[in-house]
Amino acid sequence: MPRITLFLCAALALCAAASTGRPDGEQPDPPAVVTPDTHQRFTAALDSLGLRFESQTSAVEVGMATCDALGRNVTPSRVAELLTQSLLITSTEAELLILTTVDELCPEYSTGGM
Repeated sequence: MPRITLFLCAALALCAAASTGRPDGEQPDPPAVVTPDTHQRFTAALDSLGLRFESQTSAVEVGMATCDALGRNVTPSRVAELLTQSLLITSTEAELLILTTVDELCPEYSTGGM
């Protein structure tokens, strides 16, 4: 699989979508606490799936933006759509990225499937 290159628009697109996903006045859940160990587990899990970013920081930024979007009730299918458009990855790769993100960075958003 080709190496995934992070585009700034990926995080921006997720944040823009996230800002419209909740009704007015409803606040998102607080952001997950991510430690260096969490970063390493997350990027190792992505690497094992063949999803490679330019840096660990880039991968974590996309992961945290994904968590933020999910926390603002943006649907996983919409997040996957934004990821495929911004990162130029396949739908399957986007789904794997979302599932890995939820498993490693924000398990509070796990719903048992997409």
